[in-house]
Amino acid sequence: MSHSEEQRNDLVNLYWEKYQETWTELELSVEAGKWNMAANRLYYALFHAITALFVKDGHKVGTHRGTKAAIGEHYVLTGKMSPEHGRLFAQLSSLRDKADYDVIFKASEKEIRLFKEQAEDFILRVKELLCE
Repeated sequence: MSHSEEQRNDLVNLYWEKYQETWTELELSVEAGKWNMAANRLYYALFHAITALFVKDGHKVGTHRGTKAAIGEHYVLTGKMSPEHGRLFAQLSSLRDKADYDVIFKASEKEIRLFKEQAEDFILRVKELLCE
């Protein structure tokens, strides 16, 4: 089913609100020192932000793996995003998987803070692309 421009704009706004909510949860996780939860929230914040961009641009993606591939195909290979942005999303996907499913794994404060800093640049680029 294809959406009207108004419906697409509404969906973009909803996904962006979801990104903002998830980023707030990330901040709370960091403040509480809950590094595995922070890894989860960091990944999902970027996932919701990039999904807003996919909706705006009319790209359909249904899986997390498909999202990684679509970032590469529609944004990195076209020069709209840097290869670092694509790598960051893939790294956060892997980190989130380990944090959520590997009972032995413990995300570290250092890696979360570093990834969070890199994610801020990713989000700035998504915002720029949303405004084009």
